[in-house]
Amino acid sequence: MEQYGWLSLLPPLVAIVLAFVTRRVLVSLAAGGLCGAMILAVGGSASDGGAEGWGSRALWFLPDSMGVFMNAIWTSVSDHSHLMVFAFTMLLGAMVGVLEITGAMRASMLRLAGRVSDSRGGQTIIAVMGLVVFFDDYANTLLVGGTMQSTADRYGISRAKLAYLVDSTAAPVAGLAIVSTWVATELSYLEAGIAASDLAGSINAFEFFVQSVAYRFYPWLAIGLVFIIALTGRDFGPMRREELAALEKMRDSQNDSQGDLGDSSKEERAGGRDNGGGVDRWSRGGVQVFAIAFAPILVCLLVLIGVLVTTGWSEVGAENLRSLSDRVDGSGWTFWGLVYDAGNLLGSGDSYWALVAGGGAGLVVALMLADWGTAARRVRVFQGVFNGLQQMLPAMGVLWLAWALSGMTEQLDTGGFLSSVLTDRLDVRWLPTCVFLLGGVIAFSTGTSWGTMAILTPIAVSLVLDMQVSQEGLAAAGEATPIALATFGSVLAGAIFGDHCSPISDTTVLSSRACGCDHVTHVSTQMPYAMLAAAVCVVTGTVPVGFGVPVGVCFLAGMVGLVISVRLLGRRPSAGAEEF
Repeated sequence: MEQYGWLSLLPPLVAIVLAFVTRRVLVSLAAGGLCGAMILAVGGSASDGGAEGWGSRALWFLPDSMGVFMNAIWTSVSDHSHLMVFAFTMLLGAMVGVLEITGAMRASMLRLAGRVSDSRGGQTIIAVMGLVVFFDDYANTLLVGGTMQSTADRYGISRAKLAYLVDSTAAPVAGLAIVSTWVATELSYLEAGIAASDLAGSINAFEFFVQSVAYRFYPWLAIGLVFIIALTGRDFGPMRREELAALEKMRDSQNDSQGDLGDSSKEERAGGRDNGGGVDRWSRGGVQVFAIAFAPILVCLLVLIGVLVTTGWSEVGAENLRSLSDRVDGSGWTFWGLVYDAGNLLGSGDSYWALVAGGGAGLVVALMLADWGTAARRVRVFQGVFNGLQQMLPAMGVLWLAWALSGMTEQLDTGGFLSSVLTDRLDVRWLPTCVFLLGGVIAFSTGTSWGTMAILTPIAVSLVLDMQVSQEGLAAAGEATPIALATFGSVLAGAIFGDHCSPISDTTVLSSRACGCDHVTHVSTQMPYAMLAAAVCVVTGTVPVGFGVPVGVCFLAGMVGLVISVRLLGRRPSAGAEEF
């Protein structure tokens, strides 16, 4: 794969540049895919006969390129995991469509209006919802983004801000949670890195993994920044313009409706207008209104977790659960044993089947709670299903092309080439920072945080452990040093940071589509916040911890740095508002 060299960077670069210039994501992704196909076609032709191969096959590279491109398109759509993501996305879209057409979400938001009186409260609710769905980033993005659009609209929160709140509490939360669908994958990469080092067999991978959570500075700071932005109401950069426009739109809407939101009828306050979906039959009880709005989401989450546990149990087996083994041995239950079991069960479960099962169950419950009393209302329910499916179709096209491009960057070994160029002999104290920046570059270029972790984790872990073994007293007994923990944590942190900035990232695409936001607008408004969190991560996190500053001090310094930065850079969108 080394034959492609710097050319391997061209396809993602073409897609990224065109996405910003043309604001046409589908065209940009297709162009990047075609560029990658041409490189693969010509490279394959040249490899058949060296320099002569380039000359003899040059005339055939266009049809060969189209063949490579079409094969990548077919491979991306026929992949089992991709099909499951498609299925879950469409099922969840249909469920959200039913909830929207019944008016249940709108009625629930009206009831919450007494507790949340402004945009800051609405943003905080959205951020908290992002924390609740902690076990999978896809589920987080689609559930919160799809169901909280009405909240954003009611409080004058722009769709760009909604997409930022959702995107910045999806992968960071899933990456920090000890019990999530990320755990098994991260553990496997970590174990590979430990096995390749001089300390193979002397470090417990899971305990190392748990201890490293505190050293994942960017995810912590990204979540902290979300709540700082939400609670202060301050924004900067392109996001401020989007918030000003959304606020003005909300005020115009309130004026046109002559105070409809503040002076609505008792019936609307109780349960919302009928909207053809039958919410009025719940108008006498607030509990029923919340049930019809949130029961499908709750069932979706419960089924998703249940399938993860069930399939994880089948995969792991009772004999491999540490807490059960401890009980059998007579040593009793242990905290880390219970945590290990929970992580093993969810992390080893079939997350894709869990997503599909959860989405299907949520749709069924939403349909059951809808009002089917009259023919007109039945038509409205089916219209809701159709609307929800239709809303998700553009995301399907973008995801399809994004996966195809990602497959080509894998064949071109884009990440491996970047790693080989940028990874060299370094002072071990700078390793956490360098790994974080390298992870960000790779994830930004390839559009995949998981691919970045697969490339970097074994290399980074084995490198830091071997470098520290040579220093007397450091890791000589297999201890997990702060530098080693920070280096491993920086892989995931850098991968999430690059993912947040990349317009070709699948989670970034999902966030923009699930929130009803223009994709390029989402990327351009989120990037300044991601860059701020990354800068604070380096200045107060990866650099100080490498030079011996305690992780707790680094964490507090990072949060203080974010508060000061937002205070200096940010302004509230409403003129004359009370300053923070």
